[in-house]
Amino acid sequence: MVDALVLETSEATREGSSPFFRTKEGIMKVTVTSSKNLQSTLKIVVEKKEVDAKIEVRLSELKNTINLKGFRPGKAPMELLKKQFGSSVYGEVAEKLLQESTFQALKEKNITPASQPKIDVQSSGEDKNLEFTVSVEQVPEIKKIDFEKITLNKYEVKSDKKEIEQRLKGIAESNKKYVDKKDKAANDDMVVFNFEATVEGKPFEGNKGEKLQVVLGKDLFIPGFDKQIIGSKQGDEKVAKVKLPENYPNKELAGKPAEFKCKIVEVKKPEDQKIDDAFAKNFGAKDLKDLESMIGNQISKEYESVTDQLLKKEILDDLDKKFTFDLPKGLLEDEVQNVEHTLVNEKMNEFKAKGEKFKHEHDHDKIKLSDSDKQTVLKIAKRRVKLALLLNKTGEENNIKVTPEELKMELEKQLRNYPGQEKNIRDFYQKNPAELTKLKGPVFEDKVVELIKSKGKIVTKVMSKEELLKLFNNIGEESEKKKTSVSKTKEKAAPSKTKKKATPKKLVKNS
Repeated sequence: MVDALVLETSEATREGSSPFFRTKEGIMKVTVTSSKNLQSTLKIVVEKKEVDAKIEVRLSELKNTINLKGFRPGKAPMELLKKQFGSSVYGEVAEKLLQESTFQALKEKNITPASQPKIDVQSSGEDKNLEFTVSVEQVPEIKKIDFEKITLNKYEVKSDKKEIEQRLKGIAESNKKYVDKKDKAANDDMVVFNFEATVEGKPFEGNKGEKLQVVLGKDLFIPGFDKQIIGSKQGDEKVAKVKLPENYPNKELAGKPAEFKCKIVEVKKPEDQKIDDAFAKNFGAKDLKDLESMIGNQISKEYESVTDQLLKKEILDDLDKKFTFDLPKGLLEDEVQNVEHTLVNEKMNEFKAKGEKFKHEHDHDKIKLSDSDKQTVLKIAKRRVKLALLLNKTGEENNIKVTPEELKMELEKQLRNYPGQEKNIRDFYQKNPAELTKLKGPVFEDKVVELIKSKGKIVTKVMSKEELLKLFNNIGEESEKKKTSVSKTKEKAAPSKTKKKATPKKLVKNS
């Protein structure tokens, strides 16, 4: 939680006979005027003498910078400084007192806000007590997760014999051995050649090569080249006329006709590769059976990301089913808006695909959600808020934090999704550091889920690749819609300063 504030209390306060209490910041009176469900209103009074003391402290900090006629800097009497500059300092002091007092009052009353508290100043001024009310919606009481009562299914892919055999054949194919061939080159043979190429009779940069190897029939060099080399023998000279591909590195030559004068250095034919124990030992296996086992394990690992996503969904579904508590209205309303916005965008894209025209990219007025859509939106929003609160609480109870190194790794992960735009994205985050903190949410969520995995009971279920993909595809869309919003929830619960109304400092721990 936030910095510890409590707190020296007077004898009367400890006995519960006075509504006033003393903190390291001074004396104030806190009264809960109303409390219903998760909504509470507090009345806070900071005594005039406390405000005056704060003004004096602030003026003492500033006195060396104040030039007052007749006095050297720092030597003017406090009473004169208060008379001359008290009014100008009061606003700053009152703002700080509003923040600190609100924070302390919520701490004293054991209220954890779910969203930004609303402050309404009732009375203020240099000759008055500072009186204001705080309306706050608090985080509900949530029972601890009983990890021992969580049973989870972890899916594993069992590779069938047919797929393993296909993989073995592929390995053998990619590791073919070639031996010299005296006859003419045919498909599947390897040709080693030197070449010199021209475009429109002129040489160009990179137009020469030596001992280039090409397996004929695959067209991996330049489309149309292989068939013109078939039938050649060692020592032959061939001219292959081709069209350079559109993605040729030199854009000026892309798509243009070219001639390749080739000198055939060698012709080799593939040697039959026997898949046996000797073959397996070439890849670090003890024997063929061991290699097959290694391939099976590799196939299973290829689907780990799918099985991890399924396990995560199962955890979230289990939590959603087991826990019931009131949801903060403000968080829920905000999440409903977020889900509605996403749904409207999806519908807009559907209309655009059908040829519908929109004046603006985000012209949402044309999209009307049905009653069924709104029910779906509410259901998704409730799930998101519930799970976010649960995961936040569990993370805090288990001291889970996101380290700078983990945040950096998450950024690198995001960058890999946008090849070629890495610099622009890095620059954006450097200029907007607050946006970078939003990446903490998914990392924090994953760490809490991993904690639950480590403490819950895992039951392994083996299935085929086809069964796993079918299961994954069936829940894919639903899972996407039901992602939790840990980062959003944390942001809503972290108040910020405004000019119109003073608000307390961050009240929820940022993981």
